Amino acid sequence: MCINKILLSHIQYIFYLYNSYVLLYHVFVGSVVVREVVFADSAGDAALQFLGFPESVAKSKRSPEKLFRLLDLYDAVTELRPEIELIFSFDSTAAVRAQALASLSKLAETASATLTDFESAITKESSRSTFPGGGVHPMTRYAMNYISLLADYQSALVKISADFPIHTPTPIPASSSSSSEGSRRSAIAARFAWLILSLLCKLDEKAAAYRDVGLSYLFLANNLQYIVNKVRSCRLRELLGEEWATRHAAKARQHAAGYDRAAWGRVAATIPTGNVSAGEARGRMRAFNAALEEACAAESGWVVADAAMREEMRANVRRMILPAYRGFYTRWGAAMEDAAAVLLSPDDVGNRVGELFSGSGSHRTKASSSRTV
Repeated sequence: MCINKILLSHIQYIFYLYNSYVLLYHVFVGSVVVREVVFADSAGDAALQFLGFPESVAKSKRSPEKLFRLLDLYDAVTELRPEIELIFSFDSTAAVRAQALASLSKLAETASATLTDFESAITKESSRSTFPGGGVHPMTRYAMNYISLLADYQSALVKISADFPIHTPTPIPASSSSSSEGSRRSAIAARFAWLILSLLCKLDEKAAAYRDVGLSYLFLANNLQYIVNKVRSCRLRELLGEEWATRHAAKARQHAAGYDRAAWGRVAATIPTGNVSAGEARGRMRAFNAALEEACAAESGWVVADAAMREEMRANVRRMILPAYRGFYTRWGAAMEDAAAVLLSPDDVGNRVGELFSGSGSHRTKASSSRTV
C-alpha cells in the first residue's frame, strides 16, 4: 500500500474515533467514568496500533530514499495530534497520547539521521571516472533533485530541528526574525547550503580527474550552472536567496572563462598582433589553421548543457579570436595565393566556433567552407 493511502486511512480512522467519541458523549452524558471506560476499551488498542505504525517505519533500515516517507508521516501525525489530544484526553487513554508523541520523536530522530546519511553518501562517493564531454554528472542531477524535493518539507524540518538541532560547519545566516523558529529556519537554510557545498567539493575532485584543463573547467561550469538553475526553479530559492544564486552563477561564468583561456588561448596566440613579414604571415596562418583544427577536433564531443551558457561561451570564443583574425585576414589574405595552407575566412572561423558544445562528435573538415591556396 502506498504511503498516501496509508495516511488517508489513518486520517479516516481518526474521524471515525471522533464520531464514536461524540456518540459516547451523548449516550453516557451522565456518567463520565462509564464513557471513558467504554471508549478506552473500544478504541484504545486500535489507536495504539495505528499510531505505532509510524514508529515502526522509523525503526526500519535507513536509506536516503525513505526520508520523504518519514517526513510525510511526520507531517501527518503532527497535523492529527491536536485531534488525538482531544479525543484521547482521558487518563485511561494516556498511552495513546504517549504513542503519538513517541512516533513523532522517533520519526524526527530517524529523519535527522537519514539526512546525515545522505550528506555522507555525497562526501564518500569515490568513483574516479570522468563524465564524457564534461556534461552534467549523474551525481549532480540525483543530488539536486533530492535536495530540491527536500526543500518542499522545510516546515517539517524546522519542527524536527527543535528536538534534533541541525549542526553544520557553515555560519548560519542572519535571520530577520529573532524568534527561535526564525533561528531554526536559518539553520535549515544553512544545512541546505552545506549539502550543496558538499556536492560542489565532490565535483571539484571529479574535475581534477580530467587530463585536459579546458575540459575540467567546462565540467565545473556545466555542473554549477545546473545547480544554480535547479535552485532558482524550486523552493530552494526561498531558502538560499537570490544573492546565493547570483554569486554561484558568477562562479560558473568564471569556470567558463577558465575554459576560454585553457582551450583557446593557444589558438589566439597564433594570430599576430603587430606587423609581420609575408613569410611570417604564411607561417602564422598555417599555425592558426593547425591550432583551430586541433581545438575543434579535441572538442567535438564536448557539451554545454544550458542553452544560454552555450551561446554565451560561443560568443566568448569568437571575441577571443575573430577580431584579431579578421584584421590579420584582411591584411594578408589576398597575398596567400602561393601559400601551401588552408585559408579560412573570418565567417568560416565563426561558423566552426558555432558548432562547438553540441556534443555531436562531428565537425567540418578542412576542405569545406575553405579554399586551398
